[in-house]
Amino acid sequence: MAVAAGALLVLAAAAAVLCSSATGDDVFGAAQSTGIGHGRPVVPAVYVFGDSLVDAGNNDFLPPPAPRAVPPNGVDLPRTVLRRTGRFTNGYNLADIIAQHVGFKKSPPAYLSLMPLSSFHLLRGRVGTNFASGGSGILNATGNGTITLCEQVQLFAKTKATIIRAGLVGRERLDSLLARSLFLISTGGNDFAAFGHGGGVPMSQAPEFIAGMVTDYLSYINELYRLGARRLVLLDILPVGCLPSQRAITANGECNDVGNYLSELFNSLLRAEMAKAVAASMPGMKYSIASLYNVFSDMIANPTLAGLREVKRGCCGSGKFNGEVDCTMGTSLCTDRGKYLFWDKVHGTQAAYRWAVLAFFHGTMRDAEPINLDQLLMAPYSSM
Repeated sequence: MAVAAGALLVLAAAAAVLCSSATGDDVFGAAQSTGIGHGRPVVPAVYVFGDSLVDAGNNDFLPPPAPRAVPPNGVDLPRTVLRRTGRFTNGYNLADIIAQHVGFKKSPPAYLSLMPLSSFHLLRGRVGTNFASGGSGILNATGNGTITLCEQVQLFAKTKATIIRAGLVGRERLDSLLARSLFLISTGGNDFAAFGHGGGVPMSQAPEFIAGMVTDYLSYINELYRLGARRLVLLDILPVGCLPSQRAITANGECNDVGNYLSELFNSLLRAEMAKAVAASMPGMKYSIASLYNVFSDMIANPTLAGLREVKRGCCGSGKFNGEVDCTMGTSLCTDRGKYLFWDKVHGTQAAYRWAVLAFFHGTMRDAEPINLDQLLMAPYSSM
């Protein structure tokens, strides 16, 4: 098994070149009584792709300049979680909480952290893995030193090939397992750095630039579909202009309209193009676009409904709104973290993420469309 685990880790370097039943009843397995799974996972596996909203520790294994979630990130995680949590928030992140809602204890393990036991589950088409890398984006130029979305998809392709070669599950059975599994992607927000100081893209070119982002994004989704994905959750881009980092640069401390314009432009185009792509070339694909934008906007407008009090300042950081310096042991840290919407200058708190995921699973089309996540899991599936 150590050999199999090592083979999976070697795939990371290969993917970079290309882009220049046990149900898991262990630490990665079934939750005791959480979510719709009620103690037993309702999907065979969860496969996670994207950025720091869902990274479960891959960046811990990458050299600088890839960002790392240093303490006090993870301060509210259970002590059973390793000291190096890899999560850019105070507790569980969006991937963890979505995984909990389908019956697992947390996100599947970070790909670069795979050990023999977790590799054994993966090689049987169970539990899944997390390819996400904090700071990455849709574009290969985004996130210097991170695992790009292109590389993440290539890693999944190679992982599937490795599963087939391992022979612990037949090809037809694997296709069935993948079709019933949940694929989760959070990406796009980091690409907006192209419009910032030194980014080089003028705002007048935003429509064309974002259209290119969406085109690239759909090409990766098509590749995942070709590889067997049939249940897909896409997290749209939250209201970037309302992040503490953006409030810190506005004159009155209110949301930055430019940032929100970029989010709205991307989100609306993603919805339109995804619907057309599924109808044209992805028969059998069931998907839900979970709206971080709408859910976070609603919490900002009416924080008490989500049990929150502070929706402008980050809990951890320094400067205006704690939005000018990254969260580290040397910055300020709030004590009432369950009352904050934002953990640091760009990420939400565990409390905010829990409320958001509840909306994704059980909310209206404002929260998730064309169906919510509960409906997605109940929808009939078809394998390749």
